[in-house]
Amino acid sequence: MGKVLILDVAHGNCALAQSNGSTIIVDAPVGGLLLNTLEDLGVDRVFAAFISHADKDHLSGILSILTSDKIVIDKLYVNPDSQKKTRAWRDFLAAVQVAEKKGSCIVKTSLSTTSPGTIQFGDAFVQVLAPSAALALSGVGSKDRKGRVITSNSLSAVLKIYCTGHSPLLLAADIDQIGLDDAMQYDVDLNASTVVFPHHGGSPGDTDAEKFVDVFLKKSKPDLVIFSNGRGRHDNPRKEIVDPIVKSGCLVACTQLSKRCSPLEKGPVNNYLESIRAVGSTDGASCAGSISLDLFKSASRTQNAVEGHLRFIKESVPTPMCNSKGPST
Repeated sequence: MGKVLILDVAHGNCALAQSNGSTIIVDAPVGGLLLNTLEDLGVDRVFAAFISHADKDHLSGILSILTSDKIVIDKLYVNPDSQKKTRAWRDFLAAVQVAEKKGSCIVKTSLSTTSPGTIQFGDAFVQVLAPSAALALSGVGSKDRKGRVITSNSLSAVLKIYCTGHSPLLLAADIDQIGLDDAMQYDVDLNASTVVFPHHGGSPGDTDAEKFVDVFLKKSKPDLVIFSNGRGRHDNPRKEIVDPIVKSGCLVACTQLSKRCSPLEKGPVNNYLESIRAVGSTDGASCAGSISLDLFKSASRTQNAVEGHLRFIKESVPTPMCNSKGPST
C-alpha cells in the first residue's frame, strides 16, 4: 500500500503519505485538520515530518502534533531561517523545544539534496530535489552569484514521493526562480505524473510568471497539476498561471474553488468529494477538496474521483479557469 493525501487546508500546503504502516508528513498550515486526519487514520506515530520552509502557511499546523501526548513525530526535517521574525516561527521554535525536552523527536536542522537526500518509509521513498546543499548553506538573506537575494522561498524544499517503478508525485512548495535555477544547474529530475504547483498558483515572485510556468512544466511534464489554494485568499490560483497549464493539456485540480471560477458567496453542493477531511467541505468552498493519490498507480487519482470532480465543474462552476478539460481519462 502506498498513498498520499493532499489535504484541502485552505491557503497552505499539507500532504500526508503512508506506506505499509509508515507515515510521513510534508508541511502543515494553520488549523487542526492534519491532527484530526491523523486521528481519523489511527496514526499515533509519524516516521518523519518535513517543513519545506519557515512560512506560516507551511508550518503552523505542526505545532499541535509536536506538543501532542497522543501522536509522536520521530524525526523533523527543517532548514534554519535566521531572518524569520514572525510569531508563527517563534511558536514553531517553542514547539520544537517542547518535543526535544520530551525526548520524542529528533530535530534535523538540514533539508537539502544531500541531507537527508532520500529516505525510505515502508515500500515508498521521499527524495529532496531542492535546495542543493550549496544553496541551503548560503542561508536566507544572502545573495546568489547573480546578486539576487535568497529568501525563504529560494530555499523552499521540493520533494518527490514515489514507489519504485512508478511515476512520482512532486511537492513543489514555494520554490522561486532562484531555487528553480539552482535545481536546473544540477540537472535535477523534476519529472512527475502529478505536481502540487508552487505558490498555490500565485505569483512566483520577482520574475516573469509565464516563463516560470513554461520552464517548470517542461521540466516536470505532469498529467495532473494540483493547486493547494484557499478560496478568496491572495486571488490564487492566478489566471496567468492556470492558462498555460490548461493549454499544455494537463488536468487541473484546485483544492478550493477560486472566486474567479465561481463568484457566489457560498459555493455549490459538493457531494462528490472524497471521504477525507477538507476545510472547504462545510461551506461549499472546496473544488477538488482533499485528494488521495495511489503511489502504486503513478500517483494518480481514482477514475471515480476524477469524473466526479469534472462533472461538478461542468455542471456547477460558472466560469472555470480549467474549462473542465484535461487528458482523456
